[in-house]
Amino acid sequence: MNYTVEDVKNFILKFTELEYQFGLGQFDSTITNKDWKTLVEKLENCYNEAYGYNAITTTYRDESLMTKELYDNNKKNLKKRSLFLIRKYQNPEFGKGIYDTDSNVVFSCFVGSDVEMGAEVYPTNVSVGIVNGDLKIISSRELDFEKRRNEEVIEWGYNQRSNVYIDDITIKKEGELVETLRVFEPEHPTWLADYNKG
Repeated sequence: MNYTVEDVKNFILKFTELEYQFGLGQFDSTITNKDWKTLVEKLENCYNEAYGYNAITTTYRDESLMTKELYDNNKKNLKKRSLFLIRKYQNPEFGKGIYDTDSNVVFSCFVGSDVEMGAEVYPTNVSVGIVNGDLKIISSRELDFEKRRNEEVIEWGYNQRSNVYIDDITIKKEGELVETLRVFEPEHPTWLADYNKG
C-alpha cells in the first residue's frame, strides 16, 4: 500500500493518544481489566512485532498502585507527546532485526517528550515502516544530548545497552529524502534549524 505523510501523521497522532491513555491507565482504577487489555492490544498493534517486544516493557497493573493520589500525580506529570515533523525517505537500509518491512520507504517522525522539558522540542525520532501492508513503528532513536549541548547539532542514536541495539532493530541508512511534512514548530533555535532544513 502506498501511504502518504498525512496517513503517517494520523497514525502517529493515534499512537501518541494510545500511549498517553496507557500511561494514565496503569494507575486508573476506573478502567476495567477488559478495557485495559483492549487498550494494551491497540498500543501493541502500533509496533512491528520484534520492536514492540522491547518497546512496551510492562502491561501488568498493580492494584496497590491504583490510588487517587498516584493517579493524580501521574496525570499532573504525564503529557501526550507532540508530533513536530515527518520526513519520508526512499530506499532505506534496515538492520537485520527489522523484518517483514517494505524496504522501499521509511518515515522518520519527530516527537516530543511525555514529560515537561521547558521548551517544546523533539528528543525522539520514531521510524515508521510498512509491515505486511500496515503502518507500524519499526525502530526508535533518541537525541544525542551531548552533541546537542556541545556542538549545537541534532543527531540521533541508539542506546547501546538496550535490547533494541543488541537485536539490531535499527535504521542503518535512511535513504533519499523525498518529502517533508512540518506539523508543529519547536521552540528552540537548534531544533528550529533542524525542523526547517531539507
